[in-house]
Amino acid sequence: HHDVGFMFLLSLGADWRLTGDREALRQTLIAADVLAGRYNPAGFIRAWNGKGREGWAIVDCLMNLPLLYFAWGQTGDPRYLNIAKCHADTAIRYFLREDGSCNHIVIFDPYTGQMLDSPGGQGYEKGSSWSRGQAWALYGFTLSHLHTGEQRYLDAAQRVARYFIANIREDGLTDCDFRQPKGEERIDNIAAACSACGLLELNKLVGGEAGQAYLAAALRMLNAMASLSADW
Repeated sequence: HHDVGFMFLLSLGADWRLTGDREALRQTLIAADVLAGRYNPAGFIRAWNGKGREGWAIVDCLMNLPLLYFAWGQTGDPRYLNIAKCHADTAIRYFLREDGSCNHIVIFDPYTGQMLDSPGGQGYEKGSSWSRGQAWALYGFTLSHLHTGEQRYLDAAQRVARYFIANIREDGLTDCDFRQPKGEERIDNIAAACSACGLLELNKLVGGEAGQAYLAAALRMLNAMASLSADW
């Protein structure tokens, strides 16, 4: 499945960076080949297996693209870079909404790449705004910019960041879905933690008032989790 990026870059990839273990590097590059093998030339990396899901892609996969960027850096093979950028560009076109929110799942025609549907996925319902999905987009687009220098990824990350910040709760915690019914208590601290990582990177990238706003929002969420959600 597509999460080999999460699994291998943060384990064997880290092993290679920290120890220089060549076997860890070899296995990380094999994982990159597995992820690249899930790419559909219609423009997306397939998320899940199973008949009927040939055209399913999810916003989470933006966080797996660094494995492909890593493989490109290690080998110089542009195929890894092109696959990652094609998927990120598809995410900008079909996952990112005008207001900065994001779809969780987009179903494409696996032969033509035409968008067919965008079910709610792990959001509250169709058209909703699953906060962890927004975090994957915020941090994922930021990472694509860091690896490629492409302005469109930074622009996309900031669109999501502005939307995310506008929906942080008054207490600094993060709802599970930014469009969940009022009065229903569903908190997703993983969304806050992941988006805080992206916001800290954006702070370093853009500077100025916008950068300070990103830093302040990240610290606000982290402090809220520490004071309200952590069982020390």
